[in-house]
Amino acid sequence: MAETRNSASELVPDDEELVERSLAGDAEAFEVLVKRYGRAVYNVAGRFFRQPEVREDITQETFLKAYQALHTYRRGASFERWLMKIAVNACYDELRRMKRRREFSLADLAEDERTWLEEALAKPAFELFEQQQQSEDAAAVAEKLLATLSPEDRLVMLLYERDGLSTAEIGDLMGWSRSKVKIRLFRARRALDKRLRRLLRAARPTSAAKVRVEEPPSRRAEGK
Repeated sequence: MAETRNSASELVPDDEELVERSLAGDAEAFEVLVKRYGRAVYNVAGRFFRQPEVREDITQETFLKAYQALHTYRRGASFERWLMKIAVNACYDELRRMKRRREFSLADLAEDERTWLEEALAKPAFELFEQQQQSEDAAAVAEKLLATLSPEDRLVMLLYERDGLSTAEIGDLMGWSRSKVKIRLFRARRALDKRLRRLLRAARPTSAAKVRVEEPPSRRAEGK
């Protein structure tokens, strides 16, 4: 049985062998790498973009860039890590291409998103961002707020808060110093908190008006 397993494993080339064969002109070898890591790259894109078509474009761009840069891959290093770094940078490039929203107001919210916001008024601003995955409405509000940040600040915020990467890991991915990552993270948190608090202040009068309308007549009489 051991020989069978060994024989079977020999039929499955590792990443380094596939890279070498690709560099030698074997197109099928690179296709194996695409199939092996296609889903992982797509998931990386999904951390930054909700639209499936954007994720697909970034996935294709990542493998195109990887193929063109195969000669820079260092033998013995993790091919997956090397590829994921290219994927994150492709996401960063896409964020830079996207038009940054100047402002964000209640008028930009759908009815369900506004309802969620009004129900969450009692929570600290940054806590709302941390809980954005709890519902589709919360995620939509968070995405619109994140869209007001610069591409660098948005990228750092997502990698650190959502993906749990350390400042050192983010620096390694982006080729930035650790101090730059910390500064970006501080600026992103402060900007996001400021925008969300402004939005909450704008929503409070609407929420308070609803409470007064729904207040029972007997209770209003007691207050007189």
